[in-house]
Amino acid sequence: MAGKGLNTDRIVEAAAELIAEKGFDRFSLRELADRLGVKTASLYNHISSLSELTSNIGQLTFERMAGQLYSGTECASSFDTLYHIAIGYRRFAKENPELYKTIVKIPSAGDSGLIEKGQNLVHSLYPVLEACGLSEKDIIHFSRTIRSAMHGFVTLEKAGFFGTMADADESYSYMVETLIRSLKNECGGADR
Repeated sequence: MAGKGLNTDRIVEAAAELIAEKGFDRFSLRELADRLGVKTASLYNHISSLSELTSNIGQLTFERMAGQLYSGTECASSFDTLYHIAIGYRRFAKENPELYKTIVKIPSAGDSGLIEKGQNLVHSLYPVLEACGLSEKDIIHFSRTIRSAMHGFVTLEKAGFFGTMADADESYSYMVETLIRSLKNECGGADR
């Protein structure tokens, strides 16, 4: 029987795959059930609602994103870590455009658990910024600045606004390096 061994993790993984293939807006429980080889009603033995499933998909996406952003940054300087995080952010958004859309929609969904998970991902930047010597308020400002820049870039790039006048990879690196240079100046130019 195809549905044997069905559990919440398997449902969430299959749903994430389906969203990645078809898009968040075209996702349906019926298609998910078909993929898993079960009846739609069988899904409710493991999830209480579509809202719960969406929340679980968001959590999985945050975990995957965090893994990509912070992998390999353990021994780098704070500035190198920020650069690595920014590059990983864009790579994740490009490689997982539909899953990226799910986490961008989270605050409007009002799911406090997911909002907290997203904030934890952002707050993991704080020690990197603290190591640069920023005040708590400046950490918040810089964190918002770099997140807005990264999201804005990947959103405009996905929409096709960047022509062929200059390489998008170079433009992204230029943007990130400019922000980091500004941060270095704020920190007195020290390489931390």
